[in-house]
Amino acid sequence: MKKFTLIISLFYTFLILVFNVKCYTQTEQEIKNEQVAITSVSSGEQLVEKYGCLACHKTHGPKVGPAFNGVGIKYRKEFAEKAADSIAFYIKHGSKGKYSCFMTKDAVMPPFNLPEEERMAIASWIVSLRPMKDMYRKQDE
Repeated sequence: MKKFTLIISLFYTFLILVFNVKCYTQTEQEIKNEQVAITSVSSGEQLVEKYGCLACHKTHGPKVGPAFNGVGIKYRKEFAEKAADSIAFYIKHGSKGKYSCFMTKDAVMPPFNLPEEERMAIASWIVSLRPMKDMYRKQDE
């Protein structure tokens, strides 16, 4: 009876191990997608600096325009998976009056005729930003 229990225990342990390995193993396509996302985020941050977006925006906290992390939060809530597409649209076409904050209510986002890949890289970076409290929480863990 003990041998049978031991065999069953080993069998279940083996199944759990196989299941965990399967869950944590990434396909080549998933790895490629992650690398593209990471490249897009870092290139988006570089493009924000290149095009002078920081003259009106900050990453955290309002300036003349809203903070990028606030834009990311707003668009993730409103548009979910289409958040980056929506931000890229407003980078191209500009906007006015989208934020009720007293510092930004009269601010105008001028249109920027950037290549689509650059607009999407900037938008993906903005969508990737998280609130400051989340950043502190992750550092503490």
